[in-house]
Amino acid sequence: MTLSDTRDDSVSRRARRVALPLVAIVVVLTVAGAFWVTRFGSEVHRDPGLVYRDPSTLDKLLKRGRDAEAAGDRATAIMTYRFVVAVGAGGDSTIARYVAAARAGLARLGDKPH
Repeated sequence: MTLSDTRDDSVSRRARRVALPLVAIVVVLTVAGAFWVTRFGSEVHRDPGLVYRDPSTLDKLLKRGRDAEAAGDRATAIMTYRFVVAVGAGGDSTIARYVAAARAGLARLGDKPH
C-alpha cells in the first residue's frame, strides 16, 4: 500500500460521509413533495374553484367581464361573471365583494346569477 492509496481511501470515505446524508435529504424531500402534490390534487378535485379563489385572479376576471361588457360582448361578460359567482360560492367572506360585483354585472346584463 502506498501513500496515494491511503489518500484515495480517505477521500472515498469522506465522499461517502457527505453523499449519504445528501441522498437521504433528497429522498425525504421527494417523498414530502409527492405527498404534498397528492394532497393538493385531492383538494382541487373536491373543490375545482380553489385555484381561482385568489383576490388578484378574481380582480382580473372582473376586469375581463367589465371590458367585455364595455365592448358589447354580452356572452363573454355573462360567462365571466357567472364563473366568478360559481368560484365564490365555495369561498369565505374575503371574496364576498368579488361575488357581489359579479352579481351586479349579471344584473346589469339582465341575467340571473346561478
